[in-house]
Amino acid sequence: MLGGFFRIHPTIFAALFLAAWAWNAFALHSPVLGGALLGAWLLLCGSQLGRRAAPVEHASLRLPVGIWLLLSGVMIAGAATYYAWQYPPGVAYVVLLLSVPVSLLLGRGAHRPGLLERWSHALKEAKSHHAVHAALGATGISLFFLALLFRSFADAATTDPIRSLWLVVSPSAFLCAFVAFALLAALLVSGRSRALAIPLACAALFVFLSASVLVFPIGSGFDPFIHRATVSHVVEQGSISPKPLYYVGQYALELFLVHGFSLPIDLVDFWLLPALASLLLIPAAYGAAAHLLRDRPRATAALTLVFLLPLSSFITTTPQGLANLWTLLFALFAVPTLMGLEPAFAEASADRRPRMAALTVGAVATAAIHPIAGLPALVFLALGLAHSLSFTSHKTVGRVAFWLIALAGSIVLPAAFVVNAIRSGTGSGFDLSSITPSLLLSSLHLGLFFQNGFRPLLDFAELWAHNGFLVLLLVALLGAWKLRRDTTPKPYLVMAGVLGVNYLLLSTAVDFSFLIDYERQNYAARLVPLIAFFLTPCALAGAGIILGRVRVSPVLVRAFTVLLTAALMTAALYVTYPRHDAFVVGHGINVSQGDVNAVYEIERRANGRPYLVLANQSVSAAAIRSLGFTHYYGNQFYYPIPTGSDLYQAFLAMNDTPTKETALSAFDIVNDICVSGCMRELPTSVFFAVNRYWWQSDRIVEQAKATADDWFSVDDGTVTVFRYDAPTPEAISQ
Repeated sequence: MLGGFFRIHPTIFAALFLAAWAWNAFALHSPVLGGALLGAWLLLCGSQLGRRAAPVEHASLRLPVGIWLLLSGVMIAGAATYYAWQYPPGVAYVVLLLSVPVSLLLGRGAHRPGLLERWSHALKEAKSHHAVHAALGATGISLFFLALLFRSFADAATTDPIRSLWLVVSPSAFLCAFVAFALLAALLVSGRSRALAIPLACAALFVFLSASVLVFPIGSGFDPFIHRATVSHVVEQGSISPKPLYYVGQYALELFLVHGFSLPIDLVDFWLLPALASLLLIPAAYGAAAHLLRDRPRATAALTLVFLLPLSSFITTTPQGLANLWTLLFALFAVPTLMGLEPAFAEASADRRPRMAALTVGAVATAAIHPIAGLPALVFLALGLAHSLSFTSHKTVGRVAFWLIALAGSIVLPAAFVVNAIRSGTGSGFDLSSITPSLLLSSLHLGLFFQNGFRPLLDFAELWAHNGFLVLLLVALLGAWKLRRDTTPKPYLVMAGVLGVNYLLLSTAVDFSFLIDYERQNYAARLVPLIAFFLTPCALAGAGIILGRVRVSPVLVRAFTVLLTAALMTAALYVTYPRHDAFVVGHGINVSQGDVNAVYEIERRANGRPYLVLANQSVSAAAIRSLGFTHYYGNQFYYPIPTGSDLYQAFLAMNDTPTKETALSAFDIVNDICVSGCMRELPTSVFFAVNRYWWQSDRIVEQAKATADDWFSVDDGTVTVFRYDAPTPEAISQ
């Protein structure tokens, strides 16, 4: 009878959830209740899908797998619907209503392991841990200092333009971070009280990734503003034209959360990626390490490595960042399948091949988010399918297919860029003759970095910034070497090599001259974190092996290791965010309130007349945030998009020669686009915005005043704007 109650309990919970959800969706529209319902939905559906995808895992490991699959399904369903039709609120309602019974159905039909199966698996059901007083005290103190660190970020919130958030965050934040990380590292390295240490690690990772969101309430970067404005437009209109070929996976997920749970767009977009990373990454890493090491204390110790991974793409929600997270989770969740660690019941079943269906869902979702991470995820999936043939009688076929896929995958991204260039006519080309030995060596950035700036703390952080990837690589090779007899890390090592070849080709053979100078190595650089992510399972094993030795070492060795680990985690926190210090000149200035005010003042002074604006990317981002995609001339947005657009080149020309003649040359760009006619009237004015922090801004402002038809400043000169009027509309079109 008791067993029958527990079997029906999810159904009762689902009914209560659906009733509360319907009340909120159609009557209350409360974000607070929506947030609570979101948590209940993840718990309900995630746990059921986790039982199907990882039935013999501990419940704490099944839930992250289930949430990953659940959100992947939401992205795939939403993206398919959007491409085929549009995404009004009803789509989110249907997806949510279907997700509950489908999850219950899959969970009810899942295999329930018996006692022998649980004991045969390396991660057998753990006995409950009785936390000792010391562990409780360390956890409480660590949480206290994490709260102080979080408060330090929040207190530093600014709407002024700055080059790095570390210029406004109190230096005491680093002391708080070090103490919190030291106590966390002590708990993790001890391997005890995992019921406290693992949730504490999740909380620490959340604070680790929250600085940018807290310090920059308006936002930072450029891409987040474009994606947020796109989602806002789709929320209002149901679609956007033209429909984007990429990024729809993230859009579908955000639209689902906004429509389905009545959450504000800004709240969802600002916090989505940091929240998902902190919720899923630590449990996923623990599960992978526990499978590989077959020793839970060492697996717990290995979690310190997570904070040393290249996590910069997780601090702000972008499709690249979300796809990177999905790729890392894919690599971690695939460990039991691809390293030959499938549960005993799967090996004894009629089909002895590893289960790949769940991984396929995650890979397809990654491809729907961003192609630079999605294509490697699909290649890795194909490698896994070929590798799985080694579990059957078709070993030879599997080996041949495996290496053919690896060969094709080594050029998949350069080929994708060339195909896209041919399709769009941007002029990107592929030239193997440009690959020279010297260029290859320079693109590898090999060599250790040692530089003494006579600032020990900053020198230490810079040392980690330049050598962290090499350390990760060495630890991963150690892990792969130690695991070679018990597991098969080949898919991960080969995938890292495949991405390495893609990186070299993108760095040398692919022509990105259509981009502005500082973005031409951007695409190749995005592969470096992906290489690290595919090495992460082996690196976790290596870290667990090293720290396992430390656990049985003298107390001084253990104390030194804990303090060194805390120092590395603090250094990693510093270098994860954009910097402006003795070693690095920061160029990524955040969007300020002055940028926003300038955009509104330009719109007001235009008085309904069509116009163009020549400005830097922060002002353009502020325009997208404040006014959306309101004005286009053909396919030309009326503010510069800093990806090599002609209008941005005109802005750069104005910085060199700020004259009326240079400003009015921007009209030629619109005339060329609208030669066959535009739906909007041609512009009659050009506004030129100069930020105070821009290089030689004093010279630019003084020279621009001489020929401008009008000018004004915003926020005491934070932004100075000049207006240049065309003689007549007829003269422009000649």
